[in-house]
Amino acid sequence: MTNTFRVGLVGARGYVGREMMQLIEADPAFTLALASSREHAGKPIQQMNPSLKTPLTFVASDPEAVAKAGCDALILGLPNGMAAPYVEAVDKVAPKTVVVDLSADYRHVSGWTFGLSDLERDLIRGQKRIANPGCYATAGILALYPIRDLLAGTPSVFGLSGYSGAGTKRGPKNDPARLKDNILPYGFAGHGHQGEISAAIGQPVRFMPHVLSLLRGLLAPVSAPLVIGTSEAMVWARYKEAYADNSTIDLTVEPPEPKAVANTPKAALGGVAIDPTTNVLSVACAHDNLLKGAASQALANLRLAVGLD
Repeated sequence: MTNTFRVGLVGARGYVGREMMQLIEADPAFTLALASSREHAGKPIQQMNPSLKTPLTFVASDPEAVAKAGCDALILGLPNGMAAPYVEAVDKVAPKTVVVDLSADYRHVSGWTFGLSDLERDLIRGQKRIANPGCYATAGILALYPIRDLLAGTPSVFGLSGYSGAGTKRGPKNDPARLKDNILPYGFAGHGHQGEISAAIGQPVRFMPHVLSLLRGLLAPVSAPLVIGTSEAMVWARYKEAYADNSTIDLTVEPPEPKAVANTPKAALGGVAIDPTTNVLSVACAHDNLLKGAASQALANLRLAVGLD
């Protein structure tokens, strides 16, 4: 297959943007047509990432210019709260352009498809406005969605992520000195990914995120009370049925470790155990927060949106 679909990337300078450019270049169905970054405008993309072959330079395109760039698809990799001007410009100038938004701005918003490609492929196919799930939300939903009707109470998701999830702008959550030999809890009782998981499984959840000193990788141990009579075999059967035809979900007997799936588009789900005295399930999901939690999931959504597998 030759390069067919022209893709523009807005917000290309960060960790996820770099991963996104590599994935686009590696996929013969796509060609990178535009990479927008105000901070790096005018610099060759290869200067930031020598492994890429693209001759493009970064541009500082405003929303209208991006909308008029003639792209078949746009991936918005902007901080939360900044996507709307670009979406509005595309809606006005080029409404048939596929938009995949990596921020939280359009998740579970009317008119947008929540793009968890591991569970909702048929809903994503052919859609023009797709909201990429958050990294923690991806792990929590993968663990809970197949067993949502077996829940007998509020499940808890304990999130542990590498500091790349905090972006490249320096702050406490990506300060190597603060994170050294440390773990940083934050965002208790109200983190945005809590609402994402709740909306996907149809009931409230508890969520407690933390940042670790590793650069990339994410682990989400989950604790969930189940209806009386639910066995570990029943839980495994649900996971196997949900992910039977999915090459990017590995089911593991032992609890998964982030290192096992680092630098891959895969998630590992396992460690199923039910406490016989409380009937509470323990299970965990691990993935690479920059890939499965962002870039490779966006590419999967993009492929489905343009009619590919």
